[in-house]
Amino acid sequence: MFGIIALILTAAMIYTLVKNALIGTQLNKADKFSGTVDLIIPITPESEFYLEPWQNRLQDFQKGNINIHILIDGHHPSISAWQILKENLPNLQIHSFVLRPIGRKAVPWMIEQIQTKIQSDIVIIGDPELVPEEATFLSLGKIITEKQKAYFVLPQTAKKNILGEAIAVLNPTLALASVFGFRKIRKNIAHPLLSISQGYMAMPLTHFKAMDWSKINIHSWKEAIAKAWDIEGKTYALAFGERLLQRFYSDDVKTQIRHLSQSWDSLWRYGERMGIALYLVVLFLWAYPVLCFGFNPFSSIASILLLILYRFFTKIVFQERWWAMALHLVAAAVWVGSFVYWLYTVLKQKMNKNKIKTLQ
Repeated sequence: MFGIIALILTAAMIYTLVKNALIGTQLNKADKFSGTVDLIIPITPESEFYLEPWQNRLQDFQKGNINIHILIDGHHPSISAWQILKENLPNLQIHSFVLRPIGRKAVPWMIEQIQTKIQSDIVIIGDPELVPEEATFLSLGKIITEKQKAYFVLPQTAKKNILGEAIAVLNPTLALASVFGFRKIRKNIAHPLLSISQGYMAMPLTHFKAMDWSKINIHSWKEAIAKAWDIEGKTYALAFGERLLQRFYSDDVKTQIRHLSQSWDSLWRYGERMGIALYLVVLFLWAYPVLCFGFNPFSSIASILLLILYRFFTKIVFQERWWAMALHLVAAAVWVGSFVYWLYTVLKQKMNKNKIKTLQ
């Protein structure tokens, strides 16, 4: 039974991914845009920042039509790195918020504080782990101006080491690309995965100004925006980075595995339960041949063949390397292992707390 379900769901993932790749908007380096862009990057305690990639692209952001706003919740260690960038980047503004009202979520509240300062034609809110090229803004500006529609832009995976790339690409962003697009189930499935995916949410200024951030108190600003747009009847679509927007990650595999465990803990702490559940279903499909080969060898082999086809299409979408694709099952096992380890740690902590209460 599990084998049949896994094969059907894997086939559905292939269909959805291909459909999204065909109808999704591809960013184009040749696009031209003469308007202005505001890029807002919220920094929270869970955020990572990679100084070197940003420094390598400094020349792309020194033009006057791109303004970058860094929103820092509390005392984040990356503030010193952003200060280094600011020395050579006059259009970068750092907004540090040491205190905020009790009960307010960090990102929506920080965006509310600077909303009046945002006046550009196009507004983009993005994750700090992503590093854009100038062409990212030009292409998005042209597309949004023509369509007057919002987009969620999926990043490409930056190539550092093969195992690291294989682990990094099996993230919720890929899971989102595999289920996004069915309008009837978007609210229940796409929204939770959207909240734990990485990407840019790009929109016209009118969309941004229409948002009442004082009424938004959801930890995930992506899910908050998506829900608000659903209420207002606004549509948003997928766009693909086409190497113009890259997701960076640690090149140390041990560090990356530690971050995986921390990410599970963060998702649970912030109440992203449905997102975790949906992502675990997709992760189960990715790891099915490893988990169930001893019980259902024939369906596992069939699943491997379907996954090869699936990863062929993800290579096109996410610009992977063939060797990284060959490590698919290893990467899936690492992700499952990080979840099991996190679960074991949580249960152990609960047992220790119960023992202390019993002794008291």
